[in-house]
Amino acid sequence: RATAVVLASAPLAVHAQWAEYTNTGVHPPIALHQLVVVPPGGDAVLTLRGYDKDGDLLKATVQSLPAGTGTVYQLSKVFSEYGYEPKKGILIAAGQEVVDLTGNRIYYKRPAADAAPVGAYGIMTYTVSDMTVSNKLKSESPSGMVTFVPPSGIIVGSHFSRGAEAWTIVGNKAAGGHVVTYEASSRGELNHFVYGSDDTINIADVSGNDLNLWFFQAPSKFLGHQGIAYGGTLDFTLSSFYGDFAIDKLNVGLPGQSSGLHLVEIHCAACNVNRGVTLAFPLQSAPGRGFTGAATRFSVPLRETAGWVEDPKNTLSRWAPPTQCTFIEVISGITSLKILGDFTKWYESVALDTVQFINLKAQVPVCAQLLPDASKCTCSTPGGYGEAYLNTVVPN
Repeated sequence: RATAVVLASAPLAVHAQWAEYTNTGVHPPIALHQLVVVPPGGDAVLTLRGYDKDGDLLKATVQSLPAGTGTVYQLSKVFSEYGYEPKKGILIAAGQEVVDLTGNRIYYKRPAADAAPVGAYGIMTYTVSDMTVSNKLKSESPSGMVTFVPPSGIIVGSHFSRGAEAWTIVGNKAAGGHVVTYEASSRGELNHFVYGSDDTINIADVSGNDLNLWFFQAPSKFLGHQGIAYGGTLDFTLSSFYGDFAIDKLNVGLPGQSSGLHLVEIHCAACNVNRGVTLAFPLQSAPGRGFTGAATRFSVPLRETAGWVEDPKNTLSRWAPPTQCTFIEVISGITSLKILGDFTKWYESVALDTVQFINLKAQVPVCAQLLPDASKCTCSTPGGYGEAYLNTVVPN
């Protein structure tokens, strides 16, 4: 029996040595973006997950801690080894390697006196490093993001309970935008909201279509990296105080805009190697295919197949559906987010309430996570990180 063990282990040792010398780390590891749902006052044990195409052993390092409330700990030795309480070990500091015998797990704890915010609790970043069989460092990944959210799944939101939250109106207002009007009262389905109205009407053709459309423009907290919202929804409520919303009185969209009237527009200035990309969700793609002026709750799916279209930057070309890579890159680097307020050819007043990105499950595929901002993506590239099995995010 002893001889059998020696004979079996010798080839393994040779293979391990050969792998260490020949595996040059041409495929650096990926720290995967994660979404973790935690109830107020609750806790979570989570694995800082990574993917490595070479199959190397991975070690995780916390790079930054979530701002605000909520604390991150190493696992206790007894929980790490045997799964027994208590879970909480020592506090983790930024730049500290995760110590866990089972595999890169940490412990996140909310304070005892806690309340769910309108948005995420906080975001933590981490990296993973691939190691040789003799535990030598080969390479380190770019940072992955762990977003901690309450059970509502709200990643970022505006409920306007205390003010206008820096929302503005752009389109046919004064240069540089115009602040919305805030109303701290209830009206039907609206409860503390903002509203805007036309300043000017620009009718330049026989159709009577208004060529100067105004939009509600989101503040900075909705901008930047919102990629973890992929697969979730953008929710908001619209209602009108006055205006004629008969079908023949509605705007049909701007000239050369084959997709019709746009309910939502998202722009990313850095996308497509700083050439910029604009995506739009046409009103005709929304359930009911319109807005009558009555209080309406919209829930726009954040997925490229849901009816979104991409600006071709050519009035002779049609707005066509974006690729998965393009869509994820845009919501991972939002420069502006606009929601339509100008639906009719004449004057109207439209209110906006309860705007929020919502998601309860991380759905960004591995093939869109080669870089944190999805600027490198192989979801449609055969033989790369875009194989079908990679479209399911799994731990290393």
